[in-house]
Amino acid sequence: MTYQTPKYFLLALLGVSFAFAATPDTEKSQKELEALQKEIARYEQELSQKKANEKSTSNLIAGLDREIDVTSSLLFTLRKDLNQQEIQIKSRTQQLTELEEQIEKLRALIKKRLITFYKHGRRRDYEMLLTNGSWEKANIWLKYQKLVAHNDRRNFESLSEKVELLHSEQRQLNQDIAQKEQMLDEQERRTEQLKASRTKRQNVLQVIRKDRAYLEQHVQELENAQQRIRGLIESREKERTDKQRQISHKKESVIPRVTRDYSFANLRGHLPWPTNGNIISHFGKQRHPTLNTVTENLGIEIRAPLGTPVQSVDAGQVQTITWQRGRGNIIIISHDEGYYTVYTHLADIRVNVLDYVETGQVIGTVGDSGSLNGPVLHFQIWKNTDNLDPEDWLG
Repeated sequence: MTYQTPKYFLLALLGVSFAFAATPDTEKSQKELEALQKEIARYEQELSQKKANEKSTSNLIAGLDREIDVTSSLLFTLRKDLNQQEIQIKSRTQQLTELEEQIEKLRALIKKRLITFYKHGRRRDYEMLLTNGSWEKANIWLKYQKLVAHNDRRNFESLSEKVELLHSEQRQLNQDIAQKEQMLDEQERRTEQLKASRTKRQNVLQVIRKDRAYLEQHVQELENAQQRIRGLIESREKERTDKQRQISHKKESVIPRVTRDYSFANLRGHLPWPTNGNIISHFGKQRHPTLNTVTENLGIEIRAPLGTPVQSVDAGQVQTITWQRGRGNIIIISHDEGYYTVYTHLADIRVNVLDYVETGQVIGTVGDSGSLNGPVLHFQIWKNTDNLDPEDWLG
C-alpha cells in the first residue's frame, strides 16, 4: 500500500525517532529467543572443542529447531502488526485530508466575513441609521450584529480546535510511520536471522545425517514425542468421559456449540486433506532405512513446500498447543464423539488454545522443525485413546 502525507509536515519526519512498541507476546518470544541463542552458542562451542557426541549434536539441532520456530512466530506476529499499522496509517491519512478540507472551508468563510466587515464597517451603518432617524431599525441591526459576532466567535473557536486537532493527528501519523519503519527493519532482521538459522541447521544435518548415534537419538526423540502426544490425548479423553458421566448422573442435556446432521465418524473416507502434498511415510510399522530397525508410526507424513497452509479437517476445539523435540510445534484438536486430530512440524501457529475452528480453517503452516526429510506435516487421527490410519479417512 502507498500513502500520501501532507506536504507541509513531511520535513517533520526527518528528525523523529520512536521506540518499537512490542506486544507482551513478542517480548516473551524475544526473551525465549535470546535464551535459546545462548544455548545454541554453548552447543556450538562444545562441538568446536571436539567434545561432540550424539547428545550435544541432538541438543544443537533441537535448539536450532526451536529458534527457527520462535523466530517464525515473531515474524508472523510482526506481519499481522504491520498489516494493522498499514490500516491505521491509511485511516489517519484520510482523517487528515478531511480535516484539512474542513479547515479550508472555515478559513474561507471567516475571510469572507472579515472582508465584509472592513468594507462595511459598523460606524458607517450607525451614521446611516441615525441620519434616517430609524431607531427601530438600529435596534434590529444591533441584535443582528450580536448574532453575527457570536457566530464569528464560534467559527474562530472551531477553526482553532480543528487546527489543534490537525497538529495532533499529524504528530500521531508521524509516530505511526516511524513505528512502521522500525517494524519493517525488525522484520528484515528477523527474516535474515531465520535464513541463517535454517542454513546452519542444514549444514549440521548434512554432516551427521548418516551418523548412527544421532539417528538413534532422533528415533528416541520421536518416540518420546509420540508418548507425550498419547499422554495429552489420554488426559483430555479422561476429562471428557468424566464430564459425560457427571452430566449423565445429573440427567442434564448437552447442547452442542454447532448443530449439524453428521458426526466425525460419518466423514470416514471423505475428510479434506490437512495440507496439499504427497504422503512419504505411511501409518503403522516402518523399517528405518539406515538403522534397519522397526518403528511404529502413529500417523502419516505429508511432504509439502515450506509455509504451505495447514487446515483443520473438521470443526472442533483446539485442546493443546505445545512444542516437542522431534516434532516441533504441535496442535491437537478435539472433535465430537471422542475423536482427535494431531498436526506437527508446524512453522506458524495461527490459533489459540480453546479456540473453536471450522472445517478448512487455517491453523498453521508446514515447517521442518524436528524433520530429517525437509518440510513435512505429520498428521494423526485418534478415536478415544486409539490411533487410526489417516489414509482410511482422507478423501
